Amino acid sequence: MDEEKHFKKLNEYFAKSEFAYDFILWGAKHFGFYPKNRKVSEKEAQMLMQDKIGEKLRLLGSNNVLDAGCGQGVVSAYLAKKYGCRITGITKVPFEIPKANQLAANMGVGSKTKYYLMDYSKTSFKDSAFDRIYTIETLCHSTSLERTLREFFRVLGKGGRIAMFEYNIAENDKLTGYEIWIINKVIESTASPSLRKFAPGKFEMLIKKSGFKNIKAEDITENFEPSLNRLRKFSQFPYFFVRLFRLQKYAPNLAIAVEFHKLVKKGLIKYFIFTAEK
Repeated sequence: MDEEKHFKKLNEYFAKSEFAYDFILWGAKHFGFYPKNRKVSEKEAQMLMQDKIGEKLRLLGSNNVLDAGCGQGVVSAYLAKKYGCRITGITKVPFEIPKANQLAANMGVGSKTKYYLMDYSKTSFKDSAFDRIYTIETLCHSTSLERTLREFFRVLGKGGRIAMFEYNIAENDKLTGYEIWIINKVIESTASPSLRKFAPGKFEMLIKKSGFKNIKAEDITENFEPSLNRLRKFSQFPYFFVRLFRLQKYAPNLAIAVEFHKLVKKGLIKYFIFTAEK
């Protein structure tokens, strides 16, 4: 894959989506976690999803953490403030760096966080530089999941933990022609070439081949679905015209909100937390 062209498309996608992320998700680029036993707002659900990262990583104040695909620093600033750990965030989207630095400063954790423009498949960090690594809905943008996972293994120290909050999409033989078409349009428009590698059982095999052990996969689809449903309600009316004129390529976030929600309801798209150790 032409990586220069890929990262150009990635930047174009996030530049076009910046207002929507800021307005609807307060700068975050991840879904929320809705507990079964109580009602929460979307803002609370997002913080509960961030709490899940801390829980799955077993975060401690002494940890040195890598946020691979840090966005505007929403998750890293939150975790640094809550746990007191040091977090390094990396992204390939330049405009996110100053936003992340500003947010961290506003939250009083500027000394605990650092942000760099860097490809998570080939970082400049030393071997075993971190004892915790996490991703949240970012690995679909990798041009090579195998290479990315090998890099994570290299920079994670012995005994370290990794947590990846990612999607899981059914194989083509479970999908209709239209469903395959819409998924491919989303992949193309959002610069997400690795999205289809999150098929049932496939991603766990890639994690294992990269050298990780004690691999676990937890299905939290029912906790994430209300968050996606909220976006569907925002998107349903404008998406009527997008679908009518087959403009999904130009409005991928609307397509994700409406079409992916249908696939979630059919059990064809799920949301998993993958954890492993070195």
